[in-house]
Amino acid sequence: MASIMTNTSAMTALQTLRRVTDELATTQDRISTGLKVNNAKDNAAYWSIATTMRADVAGFKAVKESLELGTGTTNTASVASKNIVENLQTLKARVIAGQTNGVDKSLIQNDIDQLVKLVKGAAADASFNGDNLLRVSYSNDGTAKDKNVDILASLSRNAGTVDPSYISFQRQDMQVSSIVGKATIEQQVDSTKALKAQVGIALGAAGDTFIDGQNLGLDKLSLSYTAEDGTTTKISVDLSAITYDTDKATTQGNILTAVNAAFDAQIGTAGALVAAFDANDNLTLTVADDDTNGSFTAKLKGLWVSSKESDAFGGLAELTQIDVVNNAEQSLVAINSLLDKAIGKSAVIGSIENRVSVQNDFVSKLTDSMNKGIGALVDADMNEESSRLQALQVQQQLATQALSIANQGPQNILSLFR
Repeated sequence: MASIMTNTSAMTALQTLRRVTDELATTQDRISTGLKVNNAKDNAAYWSIATTMRADVAGFKAVKESLELGTGTTNTASVASKNIVENLQTLKARVIAGQTNGVDKSLIQNDIDQLVKLVKGAAADASFNGDNLLRVSYSNDGTAKDKNVDILASLSRNAGTVDPSYISFQRQDMQVSSIVGKATIEQQVDSTKALKAQVGIALGAAGDTFIDGQNLGLDKLSLSYTAEDGTTTKISVDLSAITYDTDKATTQGNILTAVNAAFDAQIGTAGALVAAFDANDNLTLTVADDDTNGSFTAKLKGLWVSSKESDAFGGLAELTQIDVVNNAEQSLVAINSLLDKAIGKSAVIGSIENRVSVQNDFVSKLTDSMNKGIGALVDADMNEESSRLQALQVQQQLATQALSIANQGPQNILSLFR
């Protein structure tokens, strides 16, 4: 039936043209954005997943930045710690050379002092962005307050929450700072002058190095004492519990009480070896003339004050006591221990450096994998879309022509009335 009121053919052609135009717009949008799912209406499920994963990718970018910062910090510490170990190896060779009689030990000691300065500088300079893994700060009770380090390493999504994970480790204190100086011994054998040994312990005024109640960081005072009858005693005095008490004089008194009590107990003769502080903060040990004949044949060797890592002492603090002129034998014992300690600390830094590097590489690959997964969900196949675009353009032209033809129908009815 021909009708001028209802043009069924035109309606069909118009619907087809509208559908083709909508599909063409969709295809053009995919080509221009590169996405087949650009918003929730395109595919709500895929859009939701992709949006969540994009947020995770952004989080992993922050993680990677944290790891890059951690890489710089650990690399700097690793280079410095390796340099410290190398200098200590050289320093050990110098100390060994200083064990030989007939060499100019003062010249060797000059080399040692310079190497100690190099070690001290390397530990102090191992800072990246203000963070030094070879330096530790301590609380008043002597415990480390910033030893633990956390580097953001990853993020994990679980039950709608995102949990961070960290690479956790401890700083390795390799500072060379100490309140204890080099020990000296006056070996006055067959002399009317009492045999003495001394070592400087600079406590300072209250609030200078220490405050009231703060642990001093001392560990053990040790030496070898040979009495006039030839009996040798290895003496060790535990100073680890001594804190700064009120003022310097009181604190020195506490040290003397502990030292003299240990001397009397371990030597077995009261007053045979007596400790006192002089005006220059030197802890002076004096041997008594046991037989009062004016001939001092007693001996003191290896006076040493070990330390704990604290505000007053770095991890390699005992380097400051190395002295081949006055204390060659004990210096060799000390440098062996310090070298082992430095190697251990350097190994820890190296393992952390490697762990941060591996994690950084993993996060990069994980981020790439996540981006690939997001792309599989929402990216448009440009080969498919380009072919579809050409097909839809042809369909649009045909639909336009069909609509034009359908619109000519009512005009054709006029010819029936001519």
